[in-house]
Amino acid sequence: MIRKICVSVVLLGLIVFSGIAQQSAFDSWSAGINAGLYGAGIQGATSLSPHFKLRAGYDYFTYNQKDVAEFDVDVTYGGYQVTATAELTDLEVTLPNFKALVDYYPMKNGIFCLTGGLYFGNNKASTNGLIRNYQELSDQLGESPEYRFEDIVIKPNDDGTFFGELGMGSGVKPYMGLGLGRTIPRKRVGFKFELGMVYQGEYTLTSPNTNEAGNNWLDQLINENDLPVSKSTLNWWPMLNLSLTYRLR
Repeated sequence: MIRKICVSVVLLGLIVFSGIAQQSAFDSWSAGINAGLYGAGIQGATSLSPHFKLRAGYDYFTYNQKDVAEFDVDVTYGGYQVTATAELTDLEVTLPNFKALVDYYPMKNGIFCLTGGLYFGNNKASTNGLIRNYQELSDQLGESPEYRFEDIVIKPNDDGTFFGELGMGSGVKPYMGLGLGRTIPRKRVGFKFELGMVYQGEYTLTSPNTNEAGNNWLDQLINENDLPVSKSTLNWWPMLNLSLTYRLR
């Protein structure tokens, strides 16, 4: 799938440069700010031809939360099963993305465009956790036990803490979308609305404190909750973006 998308982006690039050969390029410029599902950002744009505009910019989003959630974990020792409480003490989500996009306007002076290009950045969510009363349980059992949450085995650090990081796709993400508005305004200021999809790729969970069963957490989540989506569907990220631009030349 991702190979087909990349090929489409390359073909779009060839069409663009074919148009440049017939028209003067870089004769108009704009700069602006934007906000969307990848966060807030800045961008600059230039004209490649009457029908093609080139955009580049940077979007950033971050989110932090304390006391995220708590759940029960089981530990078995000497034939006995003990239930303990684990908690996710904090969560941090970061979406840092550079972008290089090409807007194609079928009508020379129109406001409707097709967009293709790439986002570059490693989106991730990381969390820290803690087994409550870990030292007390360790002293009671006489060793540092392993804790089980469904099929995932958690081996905490010596102080009862554990860590996990969710990688949200790959570092290079193809994008396709539709837009209403002008990338380079005819007047000084312009607005643009954009809707599309980013192909992020697969989600990966890494942790020094879990076993390999943690790698299948997404499949378990979908199956156990009977979610009306597939794992491949979650590889796509919807994109909605609003931008305010200022014509420089």
